[in-house]
Amino acid sequence: MRAQPLIPALLVLLLAGCAEPPGVGNLSPEAQQAAYPVLLPFDTLQAMLPQTAPADPAAELAARAAALRARAAALRRLDTSG
Repeated sequence: MRAQPLIPALLVLLLAGCAEPPGVGNLSPEAQQAAYPVLLPFDTLQAMLPQTAPADPAAELAARAAALRARAAALRRLDTSG
């Protein structure tokens, strides 16, 4: 395997890694003075979520199948003759 074609590609990658990404360092004074957000444990965040009853997967799947059948029937009724 020849390494000559890889040299320009590696050079481009190295030069791209030295560039400053756009938007970095362009923070407004308000953003610079803002406090860091409070970090919460996962259990606390999970407890804050609304409690929902688990959906019945069989009923959901049957509803999706019925919708797909109706869509297929509508597509069959389309006039494709032009």
